[in-house]
Amino acid sequence: MDLDRAGGGTRAFADMDLMRVLQQGRWTRPSDKEAVYVEIPPGCRWGVRVTLYVDTVWVEAVDGPHCARHRAERELACRVPPPSFWERWRGITWEQKILREVERKREVARRKEAEARGRG
Repeated sequence: MDLDRAGGGTRAFADMDLMRVLQQGRWTRPSDKEAVYVEIPPGCRWGVRVTLYVDTVWVEAVDGPHCARHRAERELACRVPPPSFWERWRGITWEQKILREVERKREVARRKEAEARGRG
């Protein structure tokens, strides 16, 4: 099934290497139109959640596997849209944008985890 809208140069999620690259956590499929990846290191409270929707992706630093934040600041959560025409022209893929944001959120999660351990 093509979970990606038919836009110039973008690929279906099924064709992306995300599921092969993001293997430290757990993938779930709550509905036909979304997939969720949660990565929380053992013994840690903070981690990363990636939610793949039909035509967009949300990447979040989360405080536990069931954490839900409404209108979280950009440091904790952000939407990763498909690449624009100019990004595609420069050779930037949607997968690269997603993985770049996952690395940013991993760093936020590590920082939040260190803060939590410092207080506790």
